[in-house]
This record gives sequence, structure tokens and C-alpha cells, in this order.
Amino acid sequence: MTLIGRERIFGGKNTMCRLRASLGRLVALAFVALTLALTLAGCQSAATLSMAVRTGDTVLVGLSAEAGKQITNTTASVIRPQDVSARITDNFGTSANVVVRSVFRVYGDPTANPLSANQAQWLAVIDLVDAAENPVNIMTGPATLRLTSAKFIEPMEVSTTILEGTGSPHPLTGADNTAEKLGWLRPPSQARVRISGSTGGARLGAVQYRFRVSGNSVNSVFGPLRAIDGIKMPGRRDVSFQRWINETPGAGTVMNVVMTAPEGIEASELDAFDVALVSALIDQSPNPTNYFVGSLESAVFYNLQGFEIGGLAAQVGPVQ
Repeated sequence: MTLIGRERIFGGKNTMCRLRASLGRLVALAFVALTLALTLAGCQSAATLSMAVRTGDTVLVGLSAEAGKQITNTTASVIRPQDVSARITDNFGTSANVVVRSVFRVYGDPTANPLSANQAQWLAVIDLVDAAENPVNIMTGPATLRLTSAKFIEPMEVSTTILEGTGSPHPLTGADNTAEKLGWLRPPSQARVRISGSTGGARLGAVQYRFRVSGNSVNSVFGPLRAIDGIKMPGRRDVSFQRWINETPGAGTVMNVVMTAPEGIEASELDAFDVALVSALIDQSPNPTNYFVGSLESAVFYNLQGFEIGGLAAQVGPVQ
């Protein structure tokens, strides 16, 4: 089945997306840039990026490389603060639960070498306070922060040093000092579209997806809130992404997605064609986890010669 046509996939002109970012967002991301080179080197931190802190302070910890990569400690496509439990223990055995304030994912610069540019890293912002936001009561000296999660392949432990005195959580407001910017880094509710199966020895050259949901966009002061949208995950720079959204009032929304890789993708790298499905209306749904269940109407896969590959299939996961 061909939805848009082989000529359009293999002969159409590529379009360039314009990326816009506010100065406030750039300021908020500055601290990530300073630590990214350290965290992308492995699947998780051996020590907190703040080597010595006071109780009450904030630490930044590398949790894991993105799921599906060679070096990873998670099988989940999204990790959220509520998924991770953190407990710190001092050198005398006294321990206390601490607060995981935020978890977010960062990528290498797209012009960097292919390993770092394609490798995402999950980071956690952890405040050394209890649930009542009081600094935890532990002794100075060496300490171990243990992180556990059902989304981790195995628990992880990182080392730090507790200094004398009492600190307070960093506001992470950026230079404008107006509001915490971590919300801009947190992934929205989303479902991941993934490919599985066999290419029969061929290189995957293109994919066509067609999705349909029953709802339509809702107007808001921020503009239309789409019932469905698709986003290509960062990674392979040679994979292009185009999508068309058509709405019929009262009859739902259709989204067609075309992804192409002119040099083809090996069977071991099918995640290069992953798509994140998002919608501003997910949280208003009576069953948010299953918002995109049944939305994939068809998926067609092509080799580099433009012929269909029959051994592949696409699945839409639950909203996370």
C-alpha cells in the first residue's frame, strides 16, 4: 500500500525546519553544556558532577545513556522524577531519602563526532533535602547516593563528599532570575513509535506512517493545541523527516509521516526511524496512557531501490 507515492518519497525536495529558541532558554541550558562532555562518556556517573556539597544543596547526576544504545542502564524511552528514588548514606551508615527534582535528556552538538552527536544522556537534578524540603541530617565526609528505579537495568551508586554547613536547593533560574527553567527541558507526555522485524538483508531507505486520532485541535491563548503531532528523535543526521497533518472538524485528525535515509539504514539501527507522538490533549483524555492506542493505520517500509520490505512492522507504545 502506498499512501503518498514512491516519487514523492524518493524524488521530492527536502525541507529545512527553522529552529527558534529564546534567550532565556539558552541561559537555562548553559549549565548542561558545561557538563555534557563529562556525562556522555559513559552510561552513568561514577560521582556527582558536584564533587563536594552541603546537605540541602543540589547535585547533578548522569543516570544513563538513552535506551537502545550500546551503553545504557534503561530500557524505557522516557524517565521521569517519580520513576527514580534516591537515598544518600554517609560514611557512618546514616542514610536519608532525598528529592529527585527533575530528570531530563540532553544530546551532543549535531556537529560533534557521530558517537556523541547520536548519544543521548539522561540527567537528574537531586536536592539533598527530605520530603518537607529540610536539609537531610547526615555527617560530613564521604557519602554515597544510591538511585533505584523500575526503569533501570540495575541500581546505580554515585559518590560525593558532604561539607560542613547547610545549603539550599539551587533555583536554576538562569540569568533573568524569574522562574525555574527546568520545565523547558522535561519531555512532555509521549508515545514512541518503533520498528521491529527483519529487513531481509536490505538497507531500509524510507518509511511511511499514517496515524489517525478521533479528536481535533483545540484553540487556546497559545494557539491551536494539536490532537496529534510527530517529532523525529535526534540522532542520525542523514535521516530526514516530513509530516503532514489534516483535520476534519468532528471527524478526527490524520497525520502522514515520511522519513528517508538516502544511504540506507542497517537492521541494527532501526531506532533511527523512531518517532515520538505528542499531543497537548493527552492529559485531558480519560485514559492518557492509551491515548495513541490504535492510532497507527499503516506503516510502509522501502529499500533503497524503492521496493517494499515485508518483514518489518511498527508498534506504538503506551504514553509515558
